[in-house]
Amino acid sequence: MSRINRMNLPGTVATERLPRAVRALLGCGTAAVAVTLTYAITPLRAFPLLLAFPTVILSAWFLGMWGGVFCSLTEAVLVNYFLTRSELRFSLGTVPQDLRLAVFLLLSIFLAWIIRRSAKHRAQLYIVQWQQEANLANIERQLAEERARVSEALRDNSKRLGQLAAIVDSSEDVIISKDLNGIITSWNAAATRVFGYSAAEMVGTPILKLIPEHLHSDEKTILESIREGRRIEHFDTVRLTKDGRLLEVSLTISPIKDDQGQIIGASKILRDISDRKRMEESLLQAEKIAATGRMAATIAHEVNNPLEAVTNLLYLLRPMITDPDGINYLDSAESELARVSHIAKQTLGFYREHAAASSASLADLVSQAIMIYEPRCTGIGIKIKRSLNSSRKTVLRRGEIMQVVSNLIANSIYAMPTGGVLSISVDDVTGPVDGIVLTVQDNGAGIAADDLPKVCNAFFTTRATVGTGIGLFVARQFVEGHGGHLEIESTTQADNHGTIVHVFLPMTTAYSPSSTAEPTLGVEESSMTR
Repeated sequence: MSRINRMNLPGTVATERLPRAVRALLGCGTAAVAVTLTYAITPLRAFPLLLAFPTVILSAWFLGMWGGVFCSLTEAVLVNYFLTRSELRFSLGTVPQDLRLAVFLLLSIFLAWIIRRSAKHRAQLYIVQWQQEANLANIERQLAEERARVSEALRDNSKRLGQLAAIVDSSEDVIISKDLNGIITSWNAAATRVFGYSAAEMVGTPILKLIPEHLHSDEKTILESIREGRRIEHFDTVRLTKDGRLLEVSLTISPIKDDQGQIIGASKILRDISDRKRMEESLLQAEKIAATGRMAATIAHEVNNPLEAVTNLLYLLRPMITDPDGINYLDSAESELARVSHIAKQTLGFYREHAAASSASLADLVSQAIMIYEPRCTGIGIKIKRSLNSSRKTVLRRGEIMQVVSNLIANSIYAMPTGGVLSISVDDVTGPVDGIVLTVQDNGAGIAADDLPKVCNAFFTTRATVGTGIGLFVARQFVEGHGGHLEIESTTQADNHGTIVHVFLPMTTAYSPSSTAEPTLGVEESSMTR
C-alpha cells in the first residue's frame, strides 16, 4: 500500500483533467514567460525564437494540443511585436510576413502534435505500469491479510486441539477412535492404564485385538450402525486386556464426520464397570445368602422346640426300656437328637451374631443404595429423583434396613423395564410417635388390586421367572422388627399407574437401649425381589 501512496500520476495525465480553456490560458502564459525571459536577457534578443520551440514542446507535453497551439500563437504574436525589428514585423497586408507566421505556426503545431503523441504513449505506459504495481500491491495486501487470518485461525485451532487433547489424555475413561474398517487411530492414557497396551502398540492395529473371539460379530454390528450414523450408548460387553483378563465394560460409540459431513470413523468412550458388576453380583449373592440365612434361622428356631420335646420324651422313655438292644438304640437316638439340637443352636447363634444394631442415618443408607443402583437405572432410562431431607439417626440393624431399601428399589426397577421416574425421599415426621419415613415411588405398570393384599405374603410373586416371593415378606418383617410398619399403594390405571411404598421407623426402635421389645431376626445384606 505504501508503494501506491508514493506513486504519482504523470503530468500529462494530471493536467488533461483541466478544462480546455484553462489549458489554453496556461499555454498562453507559458509563451508570455518565455518571451519575457528572452526580452529581459539581452544576449537572447539576437535569437528571438530560441526559447519558442522548447516552450511549445513543454506546453504540448503537459497541457496537450490546446496548450501547445495557443502557446505557438502567443509566441508568434509576442516575438513578432517585441523581439523583431519594426521593418521585419509582419502585417496582414504583406505576404512574406504572413507566410513566415504560417510556417512558424505550422511547424509549432506539428511539433506539438508529435510531442503530444509521444507524451500520451509514455503516459499510457506509465499508467499501465502504475496499475500493475497497484494490483500487485493490492494482491500482496490481500495475501498478508489472508495469511494473518489463517495464522490466527491456526493458532485458535491449535489451542482448541491442545485443550481437547489434554482433556482426552487426562480422562479417567478410555477414549479411542477408529476408522470404518475398525483400525485404531488414537489411544489415550486411560486406555494404556486399563488395557496395558501403549499407544505405539495399538494405533494402526484392528480393534478386534481387544475383543474376545466369541464377540467378534459384535464389532461388525457396531460398524454397520456407525456407517448409518447411529450412536450407541451404554452398551455393556466384555473386552480383553494385554495380560488376558476379561473386563466388564460399558461403551458409548459416536460417528466421526469430516468437513463435508461424511462419516469417516467412530469415537469410543469405554468405562470399566468390573467393580460395579462385582458389586451387583455381590448384592445378588447377598440376597440369596440373606434369604437362605433367614430361612435357616427360622427353621432352626422352629425346629429347636420340637427337638427339646423329643429329648424330654426319650428321657421319660429310658426307664421303660430294659432290653440291651433297646437301650443302645435309645442312646443313639439321644446322641443324634443332641447333635441336631447343637446344629440348630449353632445356626441360630451364628445368624444373630451378624445382625448387631447400631446408630445410623436412614438417609445415609438410602444414599448408599441409590449410588449402587443409579448406573443400572441410567442404563435403562430410569430417572432418579431424590429428596433426602432427614438428618436423624436411630438404632437399627444396618443390614436389614439396607436390604429393605434395596428390595424396594429393585422392585421399582423391574416395574419400569423401558424407563420411567423413580422418586425416593426420606423425611422426618412428628406426631404421637416421632420417626422417619422412607417413600419409594415409581410410575411402572402397578400392582393389580387383587394382588395388592398378597404382595407381602411369603413366596407370592407377580414375576414368575425372576421373583422369589420372599422379598417383601422379609422386608416387612424387618421393618416390623424395628417397631415400624410398611404400607403399599398401587394403581394400574392407564393415565395414572405406579406404586408407592411408605416405610416408617420410629426414633426409638426395638433395638434402642431403652426399648424392651423383642426384635425379629434379621440378616446382614441387601437386595431382595418382590
